[in-house]
Amino acid sequence: MKFHRISALLLKFYYITINRVDRLFDIFYWPIIDIFVWGFASFYIRQVSEVNMLSMFLGGIILWMFVWRSAQDIAVFVLEDFWSRNLYHMFSSPVRISENVIAIIIIGFTRSIATFFVMAGLAFLFYAFNIFTINPLFLAASIAILSLFGFVVGMFITSFILRFGQRIQVLAWSVVWAIQPFSCVFYPLSSLPGWAASIARVMPTTHIFENLRALFFGKPVSINGMIYSLAACMLLLVLASFLVDSSFQKARETGLLAKGD
Repeated sequence: MKFHRISALLLKFYYITINRVDRLFDIFYWPIIDIFVWGFASFYIRQVSEVNMLSMFLGGIILWMFVWRSAQDIAVFVLEDFWSRNLYHMFSSPVRISENVIAIIIIGFTRSIATFFVMAGLAFLFYAFNIFTINPLFLAASIAILSLFGFVVGMFITSFILRFGQRIQVLAWSVVWAIQPFSCVFYPLSSLPGWAASIARVMPTTHIFENLRALFFGKPVSINGMIYSLAACMLLLVLASFLVDSSFQKARETGLLAKGD
């Protein structure tokens, strides 16, 4: 693994981002829509109930963005190379799949941080919600774990794209939203039916958002829950890395890198 190759890949992804309106658009457009939708929804709930959902809704959607942004960026940047028929040429060079993934993770996290500050600024400007009042250690740990989980999801999606081609590219946009209902982003684990709660307890993301709600209600953070989330993400990262490498080798054998499908 060479730093200069990772730097070159980062430069490529940077130019893709700044020269493509759609790649800039998705940093700001959907996050802004989410802030308004969930902010307005919390205002309505406050009119019909004494429960103030603003902090839980806005805090949840701002932190969930790290999962969504990280997972989608890994998958879509790989798809960019499929669409441009560039995978064959790139991997005819000394570039390794690990260097490509690391470069995407770095650029993806950078894009996530940019979106985070946009959402945090809008939440404060329009709803006087300041996410930085959350315990800074918990906030930093949550961002790290949720980003890691997003990267893991993105790597799993990438492995399937490398294995089966562009025909399943819809996974790049759909998988994260299939996971969200079981992550308890906007509601507590106790509100789920039994079968869904069983799935949610296993999800690393659930423990992050359960702890977020605990902080808003003045309760202590579950350290065991945070440790579980980190350990589960690390284990999944190892599995995802093996799966990406295996799928990449299979793509080379079948010629999918050249065909794209």
